[in-house]
Amino acid sequence: MRVTSFGSGSSGNALLIQAEGAAGSTSVLIDAGIPVRRLRAGLAAAGVPDDGLDAILVSHEHHDHISALPRLVRYQRCPIFATSGTMRALDVAATDRWERLVPEYSCRIGTLTITPIAVPHDAAEPVGFLVDDGTVRTAIFTDLGSTASLVRDPIAQAHLVILEANYDVELLERGPYPARLKRRIRSGHGHLSNAECGDFLAETLGSTTVDIWLAHLSENNNRPKLAEETVVQRLGSGPSGPRVQPMPRHRPVVWEAASALQRPRQLGFLFP
Repeated sequence: MRVTSFGSGSSGNALLIQAEGAAGSTSVLIDAGIPVRRLRAGLAAAGVPDDGLDAILVSHEHHDHISALPRLVRYQRCPIFATSGTMRALDVAATDRWERLVPEYSCRIGTLTITPIAVPHDAAEPVGFLVDDGTVRTAIFTDLGSTASLVRDPIAQAHLVILEANYDVELLERGPYPARLKRRIRSGHGHLSNAECGDFLAETLGSTTVDIWLAHLSENNNRPKLAEETVVQRLGSGPSGPRVQPMPRHRPVVWEAASALQRPRQLGFLFP
């Protein structure tokens, strides 16, 4: 499995999952919230030309996850998957292009098994995803206001965990946002703080996880190094634990399962 993030944050999100199998290769895009020109260029650099995607998955209808979709579908004629609530919010109906995702029910796309997982967020019917190629699993939860129980098992199974660490509590409190927006961010249907992200991972991670990507960092209420330090401290696993990396806001970052799973790890973490 190969995972490429083209951007993560309130300014735009897009994630490419690629896998090889006996039946061939599969390329799936999760969300399309960055400028379409940059998205097409990123896909091409990853070996996915126009009309080369097998599917587009939409996690929810917020602008930073779907802004490029109306233009992208001119170049990618694959099916688009979303929940019924997301489809209603986007005012689209199930057609040959649009297919319904049902939370907690897996679907097969090429060589990938994809399970949408309901998450608490202020959208119509938002989901995160567990993506499984038969050997490697990636858990993707970029927008959630609380650590819902349904999210625990997918994270515990994953080799790569992509989890929101949106804000630092003190930076949010001291920042310029109005009180109403601060309450929305802190709410159970808003976003996770760095500390909440770290505590949840410390409680939930299984022995398979080798890498953690911190997603959807706030530009105003967080700092990449601060998010990383907070999560690492809360994990308390030191050098024996998974590698923690904040996801860049605008530039690509790539995870290759083959190399990541070969990195040496201390036995103390593998067998706690």
